[in-house]
Amino acid sequence: MKKNLFAKIATTAALMAIGGALFSFGWPVKNLDTEKMVPSFARNQRNRFNASLTFPNAQKAVAADNGKIIAVITEHQNDGDWFESPLGNAAIISHNDDLISVYANLDAKSALNLQEKFQVSDGQELGDIASSAWTENTQSGAMEFQIADTKAKTYINPLILMPRSIKPPRIYFDGVTIENQFGRSYNLATLRSVPAGPYTLYKKRQANVSPHRVKVYVNGTELEKISKEVLKWQDGKILIAGNKNYTSEQFYPSDDTELLGHVLLPHGVNTITITASDIHENSVTANYTISGY
Repeated sequence: MKKNLFAKIATTAALMAIGGALFSFGWPVKNLDTEKMVPSFARNQRNRFNASLTFPNAQKAVAADNGKIIAVITEHQNDGDWFESPLGNAAIISHNDDLISVYANLDAKSALNLQEKFQVSDGQELGDIASSAWTENTQSGAMEFQIADTKAKTYINPLILMPRSIKPPRIYFDGVTIENQFGRSYNLATLRSVPAGPYTLYKKRQANVSPHRVKVYVNGTELEKISKEVLKWQDGKILIAGNKNYTSEQFYPSDDTELLGHVLLPHGVNTITITASDIHENSVTANYTISGY
């Protein structure tokens, strides 16, 4: 029963409705300090994509919207061959439109108290935050929060459904490289010509900054589009979608590199255009001229 429940929770999250957010949520912690919030969604964590937002130094968890508590996961569940929950002590709340919200890293007493509750209201206090999950931030009081759609089997980036009160840092292009099918890498800023054929583009990762959406063009034709609005759950793996589905290992091949996309360079002079934008659609564009021979 516990295993089936956790598997269902892992197949989470929701898509954007046409023209706007499918559903609106508030912040899941009291006394939010947006300067300390970590936009950790879709980052690499233990060789898989992180499906959470992290709220360091948070003390109290609150319901992000009206709903009902459908499950409480405890840090040490004994379920045969099942392992300890990566969510630690967590509450799962069901909302409209097949959405659920997950509040991970609660302390044990709060999790126990929530087992007796059913309906909750927007902003209702859920309990104290501790350090029971596989969090990126190991200090006490690091809240891990997820939003998911059980029907679509995707995790949603919670930021797209929350108040836009955070100004993300500026995205910049640094260390953009192009890699051929044999694993040879070139610095795109100094490259002038390469053999025509398929290539993979990467950029150097920025600390605490990651593009929300990336588009790659060759000679004006869009060849790749990657969005961090949702993560998919498929065949036991968490994936991010571009022109194909990418695992965390493919998207983050090293600690300081992330994928921009795949391109096919034809013979002749080519212009590679890369556009990266944040969640507010503030964008930065870089152009590179490369000859294919």
